Amino acid sequence: MKLATARAFPLRLGFTRPLVTALGEFTTRESVVLEVCDADGGCGHGEAAPWRGFGGETLAAAQSALERAIRLLEKRGAGAQEWPLELVTLLAETPAAHAAVEGALCDLAARLAGQPLAAFLRQAAGLPDAAAPAAVAVNALLVEREPEALRAEAARARAAGYRAAKLKVATGPLVEDIARVRAARDGLGPQVALRLDANGAWSEAQAREGLDALAAFRPDYVEQPVAAADLAAMARLRASGGLRIAADESLAARGGLAQVLGAGACDVVVLKPSLLGGPLAALAAARRAREAGCTVVFTHAFESAVGRLHALHCAAAWDDPQAVHGLSGGTPFRDDLAALPAVEEGRLPVPDGPGLGLVLETARLQAGEDA
Repeated sequence: MKLATARAFPLRLGFTRPLVTALGEFTTRESVVLEVCDADGGCGHGEAAPWRGFGGETLAAAQSALERAIRLLEKRGAGAQEWPLELVTLLAETPAAHAAVEGALCDLAARLAGQPLAAFLRQAAGLPDAAAPAAVAVNALLVEREPEALRAEAARARAAGYRAAKLKVATGPLVEDIARVRAARDGLGPQVALRLDANGAWSEAQAREGLDALAAFRPDYVEQPVAAADLAAMARLRASGGLRIAADESLAARGGLAQVLGAGACDVVVLKPSLLGGPLAALAAARRAREAGCTVVFTHAFESAVGRLHALHCAAAWDDPQAVHGLSGGTPFRDDLAALPAVEEGRLPVPDGPGLGLVLETARLQAGEDA
């Protein structure tokens, strides 16, 4: 595909309320949005959004790689799946930058074909020939800190039709986790799945104590209970048979999925397309994980609407009717690039327009910083 222009836009978005995880408190999210356009004015968008704790790529490294990739793209061109070897080599060590390029090219190709991105991805990834769903089931993200407020928030999620909800743990002493998880379970009731995420903050001994203490609240799974590199500990925790273990940060290392599967370290893989190389890379990982017997959950890494919509289209392309993905409608930011659909009865509608199906606020993109 011959490209007329390719441009990178640094972006900083402010969270509506601070995001508190075991990795710290976040008030802003920085990324780089890539725009590629053909001679007829058709444009596609992707996003490079490295995230602390997920591999070693920095925002500066991603931006540098994209600047060099832009020169190659404008000189040589590239297709969604046909890349010059120079481009493949250039982006081999920067998966977030790779995701931006792959995402932008897939978005443009889908727009030119007049297809929603999910339909294009199904074909490109070699998935069964079937229509992508109009909406995907997603989990609620519970963010309240105090147990009573958290109980009320969980009850609202249940009333809104969510089949699952996610709660961050390991952000304080275990006694606080127990109180908050109890409140979440009380609010959700017995039927809504409760997912816990420790973001790798526990030692193996702390994780074992935590899993034993929290098992009474019947979590669906516990995500990344120990550090990303400690696959042996994850395998031992999984072998103990108490709770299902999910891998997230462990997948971000080079060859991470193969290492996780080889170690028998998880029951669930949580796939972030923006950190794994892009939508096609994430779908390839999903196929390998399913072949190994793992449950597949697609999610985002708190990117702008561009990155979050790429994750949504991946989930739709995957089309597992039993899956509940880690996505959300609306926006967590004060001022985003586009408005995502709202969740309806626990399901997030997939835009049916060509490509990502969004209309970017181009002035906002060029401004680059949160108003």
